[in-house]
Amino acid sequence: MFDAPEELRLFDPGTLAVAPQIAERLPDAGAYFIDWSTRDLSAERAREVEAAVNGRRCANGWFPLESLDTIGHRGFWRGPLTYLAQMTADDPAILQDWAARGLTGPDRARIQATVNHLLYEQGHAAAATWAVAVRPQAALDATALADRLFTAWDQNLDAIRPKDVAKAVRRWNR
Repeated sequence: MFDAPEELRLFDPGTLAVAPQIAERLPDAGAYFIDWSTRDLSAERAREVEAAVNGRRCANGWFPLESLDTIGHRGFWRGPLTYLAQMTADDPAILQDWAARGLTGPDRARIQATVNHLLYEQGHAAAATWAVAVRPQAALDATALADRLFTAWDQNLDAIRPKDVAKAVRRWNR
C-alpha cells in the first residue's frame, strides 16, 4: 500500500569520472557559450574567447562554475566571460532541483549540497553522474536536465546582442 522510501546510495564523490550516458546527453556550458559567442567574431577574436573558456576547464574536460567566480557581473567588465557567468546563473538551482526531485528533509539538503559542490568544482556532467549513481531508483532523466539547461541558457542570453560580445572582446584586449 505504501511506497517504500527511496534508498540513497550516498558516497563521497571525490574526483568523478563522468558516466558516458551522462556525457552524451548533457551539454557542456563552455562549448555552448563558445558556439554562441563566436558566431559574429573574426577568427582571431573567436580563438581568444575559445582559449579563455577552455583555459578554465577542470581535469575531466568539463566546465566548472567555480572558474567564473572571479569574473564579476554586469558593470564589472572583465571580458566576454561575464556573459558566460550570466548564461549559467540559473544552473545551480536547476541541477539541485533535478537531482533532489521528490526528496525532503536532510536527504534533499545533502543531495542539493553535494550536487552544487560538484557543479562548481567538476562541472555539470560530474554533478549529474553522482546524482544518478546515488539515486538509482529515482530514474533521473539526463535528457530532461539538458532541456532545462538549454532553455535557461537561451533565456539568459536572449538579452545580449552579438555586438555586446564583440565590444567585450575588444575591451578585454586593451
